[in-house]
Amino acid sequence: MEVILRERGLWRDKLLAQCKDFKCKEGATNCCSPKSHLEEVITARGHECDFYPKFHCELNFIEQYWGAAKLRYRLTPRTQSFEAMQKNIVACLDDVPPLQIHRYANRSARFMDAYAKGLSGSQAAWATKRYHGHRVLPNTIMEELEKAGKA
Repeated sequence: MEVILRERGLWRDKLLAQCKDFKCKEGATNCCSPKSHLEEVITARGHECDFYPKFHCELNFIEQYWGAAKLRYRLTPRTQSFEAMQKNIVACLDDVPPLQIHRYANRSARFMDAYAKGLSGSQAAWATKRYHGHRVLPNTIMEELEKAGKA
């Protein structure tokens, strides 16, 4: 955490890694995790704000959706104007069916669950293929990995 904050010029001395019980004091700014402006705006409007790892297609279903839209865009004829390109992009984004987006979200949820259960990358890939119809993996997944010789 310190390295990332130093790289971005945001490091402050005596910055806490976490507050006691993950509860920051009211109005604290020199604290472990003040909310970003974006998070405050989203939560103030009654929505939940959830950040996914950047550019990690296994854990971020939006990257999978974007990949499907890019594939569709590559198949469109070349455009000569910026406006035509914008229309093609919107059309390609709209062309990805909601069911496919839901499947990407479920796949990401399975990978997150696999990593939370302690599986390695190759084990997680095997488990998510085997249980592709589920949002989470069974609690017996480690036993099944051993039986399959993947442990």
